[in-house]
Amino acid sequence: MYFKKIKFAALLLTFIILFTGSVSCTSSKKDIFVTWMNTDGTLIESQYTAKDYDPTSRNLPNDSDLWHYTGWTISQSGNIIVCTANRLPKKHVIWKDYDEKIINETFIVENESPPSFDLPENNNKWVYDSWDESISGNEIIFKAKRTPNSEFFVGNIFQIVVNDKNGDPLGSGSGFVINEEGWFITNNHVMNNGYSASAYFDIKNPEEGEQYTRLKIAGGVYYDDKKDIFIGKLEGYEKIKNHYNKIEFTDEYKIGEISYSVGYPNSSTKIEINSGTVLEEYSDIYSKIDGIYYVLSDSYIAPGSSGGILVNENFEVIGITSMGLYSDSNKNYYISGGSIPYFLFKNNIINLLVENLKPLNVIYQK
Repeated sequence: MYFKKIKFAALLLTFIILFTGSVSCTSSKKDIFVTWMNTDGTLIESQYTAKDYDPTSRNLPNDSDLWHYTGWTISQSGNIIVCTANRLPKKHVIWKDYDEKIINETFIVENESPPSFDLPENNNKWVYDSWDESISGNEIIFKAKRTPNSEFFVGNIFQIVVNDKNGDPLGSGSGFVINEEGWFITNNHVMNNGYSASAYFDIKNPEEGEQYTRLKIAGGVYYDDKKDIFIGKLEGYEKIKNHYNKIEFTDEYKIGEISYSVGYPNSSTKIEINSGTVLEEYSDIYSKIDGIYYVLSDSYIAPGSSGGILVNENFEVIGITSMGLYSDSNKNYYISGGSIPYFLFKNNIINLLVENLKPLNVIYQK
């Protein structure tokens, strides 16, 4: 009896082993081995899955700053499936200030438009008006464009109107205040033959209800016809000296550097600031004899600009705008303008004394 029980148990155990083995073999035929790879061939994960499992249902790798993942590519050999992640390079969007300093950056996918970003805030020197866009490979670069803020110059640059003995206008030009006492520089040819003159600042005068402030030109202490320099003083400048900004002069400039002419070209009623570049040094046969030359630039200079200033990007004065040069073939076509460099008058703006002032009618014997 005991023997029969053992035999039955053995037979049952054999049956269980055979049945279990049969199920295991059947299951292995349904299993597949799946490998997920990144685009560069690095392994993400491998595992056995059921034959009806969709390997592309697995989440793609997370986007990085440089890459955007778009889907899986499947290749299969027997029971082995390899899924390779597809990706596209992202575009690197960079916003820069005018001085090339990065102020913001992001990454966008292919065919996505760059997001908007605010321009830098305006300040007392610069007005930011637009972005200059350029593309280099996968980089989109936005560089802030700026123009000088005319408000910075309203207490320094003024328009000059010169009158004859009868008070009738002889001509106009520009002038430049060099200190809080109201001393200024202009061209001698602006003041020449004048009996009296007035300075008009682009500053509102609430006392008189005017959009400008008019000051009298008291006279001059230095006037040189060859150098074309006139140094004089304004009456009543203390009324508007809170608008004055100290602006330095410089002997140094480079051919090709950005320059700005500041003045009242063509008798404009508002300050005009025109950008350009320094071109070269110029001297004609007459000025060479006297050791005088000009700094040429294509920053716009026209009648009325005379006595204004040519400045660099630091707003340092390179020279006093004095003349315009025109094409030989077209006398109406402006090509460049000449400015009197600082070294020709820097010794003349030292130790300016009121007691040395002479009125215009005395200087020019009118």
